[in-house]
Amino acid sequence: MATPTGTASPATGKFTGAAAVAIVPAALQSGELRRRVTGKRPAPADRSCEASSTPNVQRASKEPMRTLVINLDRRKDRWESMRSRLNSLEGLETFPLRLERFPATDGSVDEVPTETISQTWTTDRNAKYDGRPGYRVGVQLQMTPGERGCAMSHVRAWRSVAASTCEKPVLILEDDAVPSPTTFLKRLARSVPRAAAAEADLVYLGYIKGAPWRRQVAPGLHEAEYLWTTVSYVLWPSGARKLLACLPVDEPIDNFMGWLTSQRRVLALAAVPQMVTQELEWDQGSDVPHSDVLLETVACNSAIASCEDRGMWAERSGFLAACKPSQAGHMQVS
Repeated sequence: MATPTGTASPATGKFTGAAAVAIVPAALQSGELRRRVTGKRPAPADRSCEASSTPNVQRASKEPMRTLVINLDRRKDRWESMRSRLNSLEGLETFPLRLERFPATDGSVDEVPTETISQTWTTDRNAKYDGRPGYRVGVQLQMTPGERGCAMSHVRAWRSVAASTCEKPVLILEDDAVPSPTTFLKRLARSVPRAAAAEADLVYLGYIKGAPWRRQVAPGLHEAEYLWTTVSYVLWPSGARKLLACLPVDEPIDNFMGWLTSQRRVLALAAVPQMVTQELEWDQGSDVPHSDVLLETVACNSAIASCEDRGMWAERSGFLAACKPSQAGHMQVS
């Protein structure tokens, strides 16, 4: 199988297509065998996105689900690892994926328009959900090049999804996503139609939970209020258009999406339990340096300096745990 090479421009944000690989077992790649399975000839390409009278409903078929893997050009190693993971998933015979490498915007070298992605952000919104030191109203931070590039990559993916002529959902993965090898596709096959019936805009498959669930929508699906990370989610074109209507992105992309969810600008559901994890913790081994990690370190050092004795410090042992982002990370709600 040849390695696909994307042709999207990370600098301009215009998506002009990418070579795709359908992750379909060999037994289903033959047209004759496909007719035996489906009982009919494959629909012509120009009929693959016929309009549906019901919003967000994916037609029941063995047509592969479009899957975008956001990957930096300089990290082809992660792309190869991701292809290997996805090719080894159980259930591809019944729920195949059409995999596309989506070239990420490299914030350190590519131009990121300020009218699309802001250069600064404040902790005002995140402070409502994140109890770590430093998260208080009124703190302004400079977004790192990695954060801006990451945000631009997702915005470009949204534009690609929004450009669809039908309402079929798209699976979006970052290149450090680790789907459950035995249950991911089985659960995805159940979750997509259930989310569509609830008219969801997107479904988080992996996340860090920042607030209690609002309600259970269906078995295995809850309505979210505020979630962190963008490692994996399913997005409908209608949802992509809602996200794009809220530009510019004025904080790290997961905070931005979380805030829109909290304000009910989009209806975001979450798979419970999670279907995808990250290869490493959110703040370790990432190609995206976080602007708020430095803020947290400064806040912790200040707190340590203000402690008058070891007894006082012992009373603040919980604070010590929060001061170690590499171990504690976001203060996830159980």
